[in-house]
Amino acid sequence: METKKFTQFGTLSVVIILPLFILFFIRLIHTGLGNNDNFGFHLFMALITLLLLLIFYKVTIVVSSTRVSFKLGVGFISKSYKIENLKRCVPIVNKGYHGIGIHAISNGWLYNVSGLKAIELQFKNSRSIVRIGTNKPEEISQLIQSKISGEAPNYTGEIKVKKWIIPLYLGIFILIFILAVFPIFRETKVQFNNHDFRIRGSYGETIPYANIELIDTVSILPKIIMRTNGYALSGNLIGNFRLHNNTNVKLFVKKGGGPYILIKSKSNKPIYLNFKSKQKTVDLYNKMKNKVN
Repeated sequence: METKKFTQFGTLSVVIILPLFILFFIRLIHTGLGNNDNFGFHLFMALITLLLLLIFYKVTIVVSSTRVSFKLGVGFISKSYKIENLKRCVPIVNKGYHGIGIHAISNGWLYNVSGLKAIELQFKNSRSIVRIGTNKPEEISQLIQSKISGEAPNYTGEIKVKKWIIPLYLGIFILIFILAVFPIFRETKVQFNNHDFRIRGSYGETIPYANIELIDTVSILPKIIMRTNGYALSGNLIGNFRLHNNTNVKLFVKKGGGPYILIKSKSNKPIYLNFKSKQKTVDLYNKMKNKVN
């Protein structure tokens, strides 16, 4: 008896997971080996997202005369069911909140890599069901049902899915991704309070005026030999770095030209800070000097 195979590419899973893998991989590179905790975290997340890609990039359903089986991705997760144990197979449309992935639903389990369409396997000796996402639920369910009943497949037409559901999912994810990545490229902001000032954004910190030992400007940024826990993207140097003399510093700078504000305090690493606008850098320096004095 002929065995038929049906494969669906996990478009939605890839669109969601691949950017996350790229993000964690970039952070892994830019964190560097100097900070074991952050390096370990980003390495772990990069490996996890890579594993998820290998699992959810496709689903393959195989129907033979005696079994219905499926595997996700490269096959780390797979299941097989005997036709003789099946009571019924029907095409269904999942609810929007069911989403993708592997998880329990009200009366069984869902395995889905993209979209809302699926086949639902019902069993003779169990009330539990299994739903397997696919882009061909009508054809597959009719084929399986014909194996159960022993009759020829009877195609009944395509089930409809609300066309706005998938774009909505993608739009929400893209928005979340942009909000997560945008702070890396956003210009540093400094907030002044009565007793301290705060450098806001990624790797920001609060520095009491009383702890400041030196505020000055330098025209050239010292040579950097290592990024211990920070970013170096699009000319932005943000986070913890090590200088040529093995001094650990924190940078909030735009490369390309001074001046740079140098801040030394009793309890913090030396900080170098500037803006794309030289005048804005000078104005911030003067304001800092006035607050400290």
